[in-house]
Amino acid sequence: MNRRLATVTRRLLLAAACFAALAGLAAACKQQEGDRCQIDRDCADGLVCNQATQACASANSNEAIDAATPDFLDMELDPDAPVDAPDDVEQDI
Repeated sequence: MNRRLATVTRRLLLAAACFAALAGLAAACKQQEGDRCQIDRDCADGLVCNQATQACASANSNEAIDAATPDFLDMELDPDAPVDAPDDVEQDI
């Protein structure tokens, strides 16, 4: 075999091996359930980024995926003043 062809072949095989190793590392960097995340792509397959906790969670989890509103916002609140209360500001007529 030609020496130059052998060198080129060896370099191509080495480059292909390095590319495969880097691709494997990129796939292995995904966060697992409970690990910190910012977007869904940060999490491994089958997991989504829970924005309320900023952690990877199962897509079919019972936890709220987005931030929830506090319970006190669902209560009926008393008005600040009764409807027939006098005006605070005097009116010029």
